[in-house]
Amino acid sequence: MLLPSLLAVLALGASNEEWARVVPGGDLTFPADHGAHPSTRTEWWYLTGNLTSAEGRRFGFQFTVFRRGLAPGPALEGQSPLRARQVLAGHLALTDVDADRTLFAERLRRTGSPLARAAEEDLAVVLDDWSLHRREGDRLELSAGDASTGIRLDLELRPRKPLVLHGDGGYSAKGEEPGNASIYTSWTRLETSGRLRLRGDEVTVGGEAWFDHEYGSTVLEPGTLGWDWFGLQLEDGRELMLFRLRRADGSRGPASAATLVGTDGSLRTFGAEAFQVTDLGQWTSPHTAAVYPNRWRLTVPSEDLDLEVVPLVADCELTTAQSTGVAYWEGPVEVRGSVEGRGYAELTGYAGSMEGRF
Repeated sequence: MLLPSLLAVLALGASNEEWARVVPGGDLTFPADHGAHPSTRTEWWYLTGNLTSAEGRRFGFQFTVFRRGLAPGPALEGQSPLRARQVLAGHLALTDVDADRTLFAERLRRTGSPLARAAEEDLAVVLDDWSLHRREGDRLELSAGDASTGIRLDLELRPRKPLVLHGDGGYSAKGEEPGNASIYTSWTRLETSGRLRLRGDEVTVGGEAWFDHEYGSTVLEPGTLGWDWFGLQLEDGRELMLFRLRRADGSRGPASAATLVGTDGSLRTFGAEAFQVTDLGQWTSPHTAAVYPNRWRLTVPSEDLDLEVVPLVADCELTTAQSTGVAYWEGPVEVRGSVEGRGYAELTGYAGSMEGRF
């Protein structure tokens, strides 16, 4: 079944009240909770990373599979088995830092066939010829390519720290109302090796990556336009996850939050009052005319963190008309200031509000 975009088929879906809402205090069980949660409406598995070749060429990559529920529960008697109840959308982006360019590919398929499936018992996601699997010891295997853009990734990723449960034991509030939340887990530092292909060039690469898994049904509360997310791997061995929710009136949502992962894997969580994000510059997209911030100052005073975050490539906007129908900025960044590092940033809601979409 060919679908023009995920947004175009959302009208087929049930109301949010029919989907399971995540609640605080629930026990997570692994490896099953690495897998799909079809009782919730929205879910994604997400990898980003900074890679370097032996010759010093720098690359950034993003791989994401989104699951979106259209109809809760199993098919009812008399309903067509061809009716789409769940769909998977995929994004694959490769940034060639030295060439100052980002290449992007996307997919959209309904589930229920060998070419589009997300296992419920463990992390095993397949979308056409793209796949992400968890193996013994939490080792991840990623394989994804696109002939039309000439990009491909075949990577092995090994966690260097335990799984992180953000918020309250994995319950990550995104608003004040019950249910405006997600379950959010991460491996924040993955030792990564493998090969990539970029328009005919085969390159052996190594580096570090970040994995997120998130799911819920009514994640964003009304009035939230989008978010700015940062996943930063600091050279002192710590990692910082920080997201700023942006409201329609220009204020920051009070559920904005951060997690600091210590060198030993210990966690410190912070509410919106404990950190500050200041925009230091702007970039205007030549594709959508959206105006994005393109440099930031992030401060966490209690941890003596005063960081400047700078994109490695300005144009990392992804326009996804054939999958999720959302334009957003996602790209590799470098960190300067009280400690150096690298990571990724994601900016949504600048080319169109995310309200009602997640």
